[in-house]
Amino acid sequence: MSVFTLKILACISMVIDHLGASIYPDALWMRYVGRLSFPIFAFLLVEGFYHTKNVKKYLFRMGIFALISEVPFDLALKDGIVDLSSQNVYFTLFLGLLMLYLIKWTDVLYLKILIIVSIMVTAQQIHCDYRYPGIWMILSFAALRDLPLFKNINIISANVRLFATKIQVAGALALIPIGLYNGKKGPSWKYFFYAFYPVHLLMIYFAREYLIW
Repeated sequence: MSVFTLKILACISMVIDHLGASIYPDALWMRYVGRLSFPIFAFLLVEGFYHTKNVKKYLFRMGIFALISEVPFDLALKDGIVDLSSQNVYFTLFLGLLMLYLIKWTDVLYLKILIIVSIMVTAQQIHCDYRYPGIWMILSFAALRDLPLFKNINIISANVRLFATKIQVAGALALIPIGLYNGKKGPSWKYFFYAFYPVHLLMIYFAREYLIW
């Protein structure tokens, strides 16, 4: 599977998840299917970090789309324009990318640990999607990138043990398509995928409010 194929799969999984969360709350299977999306996005974030020519621009894009996506996220999933109880997943990805950038910047072990802990605490305190376990998954994909067995064990453990909701166990299945990654990029469609997140949330909101009775 190429980067493009994995992104398409993650997006489909995410849409199903958000439809279940917003419109079909009794369809629990949709939430299970949706658990595949974040581990794939976390994996792709790490791959993007190692292949990008400019990490600062990558961080800037993540930060901008985190801000752009917050109102659509709250409208679709929190029933309000502003809800500080949970922040969208772009904030998680931004913090994870910032962590990777900062720990690469220093060779001092205690500073690396301080950065990791600080980012995890920040994710927990601002209530971004997946909170500190999401950051841990991003770190696992990066730190164990060349150790696939240990990486897979760590990702499975994170999905099974670290999340409060038991449905996240299904997230471990994301390792199957990730394991089929062939290292190829495929079609770029970069800004399509960036915009897909807030746009699909707005579409779900309008569908729930104005099209579904």
